[in-house]
Amino acid sequence: MVPAEPQADASPRTSGHGRPGVRAGKRRAITQGARTVFGREGYSRTSIEAIAAEAGVSTRTIYNHFSGKEQLFSDVVHDSASQVADAFIATVDKQVTGTDPQADLLALGRAFVDQRTQFPEHFAMIQQIMAEVQHFPAAVIDTWQQAGPLRVQREVARQLEQLTEAGLLRIDDSALGTVHFVALVTSEITIRPHGSPSLSPAQTRACVIRAVDTFLHGYGDARSTE
Repeated sequence: MVPAEPQADASPRTSGHGRPGVRAGKRRAITQGARTVFGREGYSRTSIEAIAAEAGVSTRTIYNHFSGKEQLFSDVVHDSASQVADAFIATVDKQVTGTDPQADLLALGRAFVDQRTQFPEHFAMIQQIMAEVQHFPAAVIDTWQQAGPLRVQREVARQLEQLTEAGLLRIDDSALGTVHFVALVTSEITIRPHGSPSLSPAQTRACVIRAVDTFLHGYGDARSTE
């Protein structure tokens, strides 16, 4: 049974400026609970009742914020993907200098693969999306792609272009270079036999190092790697 919600709006503290904060807090609890349940159960098996129980709110509260499961799912995917992309871009901005191709590509690669450990609930939900992709409206998939994956790819391409303009890489097609870079840094980590144990942080770093070495072999400027 979903626990009864406190009657916060009856308290004098929720009047005036307090009420918007209470509403925002409820919405945040709903979206966090929905992300957990969608990641665990998938879209088709998830019910509004299960999300309400996870969030500690009533189903009526959910319908006060969202028209139904599809809108809730779309908003959760958008917000979650935006959070992951924002974190990736912020990390890259702090760690990439634009002066050392090997160090910069290692930082870029680590930031890319570390997303999965930093945001496990998001990527659990994405795994469910991929398993049920044929059941989603195209608009939902486009919302997710635009908010997260495409922003991350554009940032990778931007960093590669800057290194190329500085004469530190030799990339004629930044889109293709981005595809190759992402494939290299993720392949050893994601293409593994079913049931394989998770890689340790040290093993993950070693995968990224090998990927960057391979990428530089194909795209590195000989003068910058001597």
